[in-house]
Amino acid sequence: MSEWPLVSIVIPMRNEADTIGALLDCVLDQDYPANRLEVLVVDGDSSDGSAAAVERYAVHDPRVRLSHNPRRIVPTALNIAIRAARGDVICRIDGHTRVARDYVRIGVETLQRTGADNVGGPMHAVGGGWFGDAVAAATASRFGIGSYFHYGTEEREVDTVYLGMWPRQVFERVGLFDEELVRNQDDEYNARLRKLGGRVLLAADVRSRYYSRGS
Repeated sequence: MSEWPLVSIVIPMRNEADTIGALLDCVLDQDYPANRLEVLVVDGDSSDGSAAAVERYAVHDPRVRLSHNPRRIVPTALNIAIRAARGDVICRIDGHTRVARDYVRIGVETLQRTGADNVGGPMHAVGGGWFGDAVAAATASRFGIGSYFHYGTEEREVDTVYLGMWPRQVFERVGLFDEELVRNQDDEYNARLRKLGGRVLLAADVRSRYYSRGS
């Protein structure tokens, strides 16, 4: 590819001090061209030092930028980041997720190969403690959740995906996330996108792990 698109990685965060450093290490070590990445972390008024942890990364790597989200909820954080993003591709990654080193590159290649409007990978849930293990088992079951991205192993069009990677013009056409929805704002967004003729694609080789909370 002669020119890789600029990718804006947007990370909504609240009280992720124990995990945000490991996520940023994954993001900053992507095999995607370093000068074609920016990382926008939006902190929802954390009380555990999460913002300070991100600021330490920002001091040493100008690709990392920290913003604040006084409303604390995820859709507001996403919209703050999308408005500030400079990228041609918007890539959402959550604070208690780890992504494979080729996550961004394969996502971008899949967007360009398929012409999809949103690409996401399977959600591989990891537990920890009895509660976290139970959550991971439930979300990995088609009886627990049902959406294909929780158990799918093949590339196909779906109703919704985990996280997501969108060409920027999708937001110009569809709008931003609904800030009235504290939960399921991604499902609603993908429903709105598909209603306007957009395509949502699960790509099995866009790999990440979701670390379930322990309580």
